[in-house]
Amino acid sequence: MVFVQFPLESIHPQARKAGEAALCAARQGSDLYWVMHDRLFSSTGEWSGKGDAVDVFKRYASEIGLNTAAFNSCLDSGEAAADMQAQIQFAAAHGAGSVPYFLVNDWPVSGAQDISAFKSAIDKALAGQHPPPTPTPLPEGVTWLDPNPTRPGYTYGGDAYRGQGSAPVVVFQFVNFASAENRKVVVEVWPELEKKYVEAGQVRLVIKHLPPADAATAVLASQAAECAGRLDAFWDMYDLLFQKQDEWSKASDPAAVLKQYAAQLKLDGAAFASCMDKGETRAKVEEDIDIGAQNGFPAAPVFFVFKGNEGGYAETDRLPAVIAEFAGQ
Repeated sequence: MVFVQFPLESIHPQARKAGEAALCAARQGSDLYWVMHDRLFSSTGEWSGKGDAVDVFKRYASEIGLNTAAFNSCLDSGEAAADMQAQIQFAAAHGAGSVPYFLVNDWPVSGAQDISAFKSAIDKALAGQHPPPTPTPLPEGVTWLDPNPTRPGYTYGGDAYRGQGSAPVVVFQFVNFASAENRKVVVEVWPELEKKYVEAGQVRLVIKHLPPADAATAVLASQAAECAGRLDAFWDMYDLLFQKQDEWSKASDPAAVLKQYAAQLKLDGAAFASCMDKGETRAKVEEDIDIGAQNGFPAAPVFFVFKGNEGGYAETDRLPAVIAEFAGQ
């Protein structure tokens, strides 16, 4: 475990000097850093609200048995200030904006999380997975929902969509390819809506993923759709997964079946297999799942319908009526 300091001076004015106190203690032995670390955290109420807490830190140094002359000289001279600034810059460069902030290899855990968040990050790190690259800042005047001209058929947020980018109504569908109810909606309800609204340029359908996080086969299917998307075949795989739901969802080796589907669609088999085997799209799928979990979404299919800043959740049985209302029909 590597500990990096990131004091938030705007709300804790003495935090930087407290960090320097810990670094000054470390100059007398690495174990003494942790002794001062514990002393500072156990007594924040005593020093955090003071206008000048240096005398308090010097008293702590005496209480824990440091060479007080050396400690006082270090703290008064700002000897540790450069080290502190370097740690602040390091933390900021690695995504820290608030505390507590943890990195498990390159997986961030931000805020006061329960143990499951750390377990998830550790499991991903042990599996050799990496988070998606830090998004490139959006061009001025666009949002993550806008069509990305450098990747046709995808938004700036990386979500596949069908329909005209300028369509006034946007429908989000959170999908679970293994859900019988989701299949029913896609096969029995959506085709008429597709023809009436999407093909007419009134609606754009945007896809996000919401398989149960612990349903490995369903998660794998979402990864397959995203891997196919990298080969310009997201919707072909999307349709095929719902059409053959009973086959792949019950297969003893679903990964092999999904690779067969890629061959059936005449995709680059090696590229698709590499994408699947390396879990290259898993982070995107998990990001979508996290959105659902954080917002308490029900099980897929989940639909949201928006027109500009208006709209929200639409129950499946009311989806046609809601879309008609927003489309002005």
